[in-house]
Amino acid sequence: MGEVSAVVHQKLRVHLVDDDYLVRLGIEKLFEGSPLIDVESVSSTGNSAIEEALSLNPDVVLMETMIRDVDGIRAVREITNQAPQVKVAMLSSNLSFDVMREAYRAGAVSYLSKSAVSSDLGAAIRMIHHGETIFSTSPEVGRFPIPVMTQDASDHQVINSLPARDRSILSGLTAGRTNAQIALDLHVSEATVKLQITKIMAKLNVGGRVELAVFAVRAGFHSI
Repeated sequence: MGEVSAVVHQKLRVHLVDDDYLVRLGIEKLFEGSPLIDVESVSSTGNSAIEEALSLNPDVVLMETMIRDVDGIRAVREITNQAPQVKVAMLSSNLSFDVMREAYRAGAVSYLSKSAVSSDLGAAIRMIHHGETIFSTSPEVGRFPIPVMTQDASDHQVINSLPARDRSILSGLTAGRTNAQIALDLHVSEATVKLQITKIMAKLNVGGRVELAVFAVRAGFHSI
């Protein structure tokens, strides 16, 4: 009799950082018994978050921005500088654009609202682990509250002045598509898309792919 093979899904190891006991308890309960996600450790302060993340090497860290001793932004920076393989996502009730921008610059790969703490949070964690950024207008993350940002007229004009090809690439970027997917959409090479994104970032004076998406959404540009 032949052997029966089975696909074994290894649980994603999550480190949760929040100084609110009820929030920590609620999220732990949410994933209690989950076959896919294990909240294996929790921290209530920034210093302990850094220590635990560096020693345990979790797959994903969920980090509140407002925590004791070392704030969440600084903790993100310390973790991503010393352990770049660890994906850090902010999970906060503070949806200020400036705070979001600082989090991205510090190394956070995503920014989630605490109102997204539901069964959808598990899907977000898995997407983040697989390299997705939860800040877009893509259908997969549309259920997550996207911060309302004041549209800047000058930013909007700058984006509208970009060549059509650049705007098409930006459209794909804000929709959460990968370079390979954008290249397929536009019938160009992935290298061309990567180079063009670098040029767009230089034109708009932004420091990274995520910040570029934030800039575009803030300016009122949406995927088409």
